[in-house]
Amino acid sequence: MMKKFAKILGIGVLTIGALTACSETDVETGGSNNTEGKKTEQTQESKKDDGKKFNAGITQEVNGLKINIAEVKITDKQIQVGLNVENTTQQKMTFYPDQGNAIVGDMQLTANMFSGSGNVSGDINGGVKMDGVVAYDAPEGKTIDVNKVTEIKLDMGDVFNDETMDAKNATIAVPVK
Repeated sequence: MMKKFAKILGIGVLTIGALTACSETDVETGGSNNTEGKKTEQTQESKKDDGKKFNAGITQEVNGLKINIAEVKITDKQIQVGLNVENTTQQKMTFYPDQGNAIVGDMQLTANMFSGSGNVSGDINGGVKMDGVVAYDAPEGKTIDVNKVTEIKLDMGDVFNDETMDAKNATIAVPVK
């Protein structure tokens, strides 16, 4: 019985360690709680320029939630989107951008809840600002041609007002710079 418990505990620790290791991003969120500063100097030096990074500078308000797309990084396997959100209302909003999609040409990338960082998902109370990075993975066996991407369409799901029960879809087109 004790061996079985130790084995389960060991697997749990390994799983948590693996999930934690996957959550490093190097994209600015543009928010005041910028979660970007979690990389080490060694990671910075050992990573070669494997993609394209640019500041999108797009702000769109959806159902009282101000969504600001800050820095975007495109690699052959993933798109990382740094964003910050602000609930401009006094009602609670619910928003799950880390369960959405990014569309590039005829390819749909799915958000990976474990590869992002920060906190931009879930309930957002009135007047609250949050920031983080949402990562979208290329479908298995496919790669993104970084140099041919001219626009990223972010389908981030609905912004739901808990009080009025009103939901509006947050779809944002990001031109690649």
